[in-house]
Amino acid sequence: MATDSDKYNIKSVARCFQILDFASDHPGPISIQEVCNELKVNSNMAFRLLASLQSSGYMTKDLSTGLYSVSLKTLKLSRNALQSQDIRRVTMPYLELLWNQFPKANVNMAVFYNGEVLMLDRIDTQSTPRTYFTPGRQLPFHCTGLGKILTCRLPEEELDQLIAEKGLPQYTQDTITDPLKLKELLAKVRLEGVARDRNEFINDDNCSAVPVLGTNGEIVAAISVSALTSNMSEEEIEGAIPKLKETASKISYMMGYTNASVM
Repeated sequence: MATDSDKYNIKSVARCFQILDFASDHPGPISIQEVCNELKVNSNMAFRLLASLQSSGYMTKDLSTGLYSVSLKTLKLSRNALQSQDIRRVTMPYLELLWNQFPKANVNMAVFYNGEVLMLDRIDTQSTPRTYFTPGRQLPFHCTGLGKILTCRLPEEELDQLIAEKGLPQYTQDTITDPLKLKELLAKVRLEGVARDRNEFINDDNCSAVPVLGTNGEIVAAISVSALTSNMSEEEIEGAIPKLKETASKISYMMGYTNASVM
């Protein structure tokens, strides 16, 4: 049965967005034939859609190979999307205060959106600024503190689907790659309200993360403190958890959550 949104749907526009989604997830440039296969359209239609995206500046074409790539113009959309997030305006002052207490650490904030753990903010350590967590970057859900917090309440069927789609790739010798062990760990995270990454994603890097809750107690974001062992020891990162929880409680209150505890 057609809905009101279907009535106003312009198929060619919808297909252009499908191409952008496909190209964004693709490991390299895309061909006309790949678009044909993905959208189930003929080559003439695929060419016209790609040409429209190219003329609008959202895709570029390599004249030597005939392949298409997402253009830098899409970065403007990403930047504006990040800037429009209300939660970023709420959290940043509190993250600054938290960083002032742990200047040797990185202070991070992420959300779970459309099956992805997305970094929205990061304040780099004072001693050795790093850029491997740029705003908008996707993080693995199974071996980062932020990812574990943001997925710890997922229904089992959704978690199984996430594991099937993303896999559990190994980044270090301490990365959990067994689904049953991951589920056991997430149950512990859910109970304690704290997630830890101890050398699981990046060698010699530790992280502690806690949730930020919304009006109805749902997890709307996660914040964390992380550092290389050369800047802060594992014990120091563990010791930051009380202040981390205190900060998350204040942010949660500003987001409309009025209970005394965060989780």
